[in-house]
Amino acid sequence: MALAALPVELLDAVLAPLALHQPALAAAALSCSALNPSATRLLYRHLSLSAYARNLSAIHLLAARPDLAALVRTFSVHLDDAEPAVLPTYSDLHHALALMTNLTSLALYVDASASWILSQPQGPNSQKGDILHPGPAFYPRLEHLTCNFPLDAHLAAFLSQVPSLISLQLSSFLSDAPPDGQSEPEPVHVSPSHIPLLEAYTGPAHALPTLASRPLRAIHLSGDLTLNLIPTASVSAPSAEEAMSRLGPAGAPADPGSRVDTAAPTTGALLQVMSAMTSAAPAQLLETIALAYPNLVCLRLMTTRALWDIPDFSFYSRIADTLSTLPHLAAFELSGIHWQSRQKTADSEPTAPEKEWISPPVSPRAAELPPPDEVPLEDRDYDFDGAFLDWSY
Repeated sequence: MALAALPVELLDAVLAPLALHQPALAAAALSCSALNPSATRLLYRHLSLSAYARNLSAIHLLAARPDLAALVRTFSVHLDDAEPAVLPTYSDLHHALALMTNLTSLALYVDASASWILSQPQGPNSQKGDILHPGPAFYPRLEHLTCNFPLDAHLAAFLSQVPSLISLQLSSFLSDAPPDGQSEPEPVHVSPSHIPLLEAYTGPAHALPTLASRPLRAIHLSGDLTLNLIPTASVSAPSAEEAMSRLGPAGAPADPGSRVDTAAPTTGALLQVMSAMTSAAPAQLLETIALAYPNLVCLRLMTTRALWDIPDFSFYSRIADTLSTLPHLAAFELSGIHWQSRQKTADSEPTAPEKEWISPPVSPRAAELPPPDEVPLEDRDYDFDGAFLDWSY
């Protein structure tokens, strides 16, 4: 039987073992016309491009071949600013991203100031005015996005085109300080109707309020988590069923009249995993977190305050009392100190929590006066972003 007479599914299954061996798959694509379509689909389905792999030329090919760009499902690219042809490469990447509308996972490790590559291209190769693509590129299947861009206007506009996104990872580094006389720019607001299915967020803490209405289940925050960034319990998040009811068959927003109004759980009711750093008072911040996220399972806090300088029994008792209000909490760490829990004894009051938390032993440090030329601890600047890289996991 000729290869051309075999079903496409069978040819795909025959070539599937070669998916991890790109040279063999490329050779199969060039061997005969019957194998070429199946081999080409597998060859461009998962792409990881970098200067180290010497395959950055594929970016130009994808920008010039919409048929190949449409085959890509997962795309990862590492661009080094030292590359001599960096500007043409970014321009090609800009056009290629607009064509890869069937992506399920996207990872962009590029210059943090190049978020414009997420915007709609304007020019001869732009799809503007095309009957089939009258507006910006739409990514109905994209579920995972990783980039080192700040949450600016370009990224916010891109998030409006990814209704199925469930995981978002942004750069942990803050932008450069603004010039003298200028205030820090306000975080860009993301509409509550965008990324309605988001479950996991990793990135700067200042973006937490704008993502508060999503059904987040895990957050890993960099930067300083202050009390005003923690959402109140009145903010509600849609359940997965409710969020899907807001989307049409292809991921587009459904007709407003067809939406079903159902009771949605509060934002904190869904969150289970949280890690963050803070300069706020640990006990007060923990109490605020416990009210906002009552169903936490794992919690990790890093504080800039030296907990061992002045051991205070009332401080640790306050922490333990707050932890006992979290019935599902299984693991808690404060500044590298792991807390343990145990079940209440049988003679405990019936209304008391079933679990109690035990403060770890802390050895008091002898009080020592700093040298005259040493800067006091409270006057030192703390590098939150650098510390995040040290203790995050």
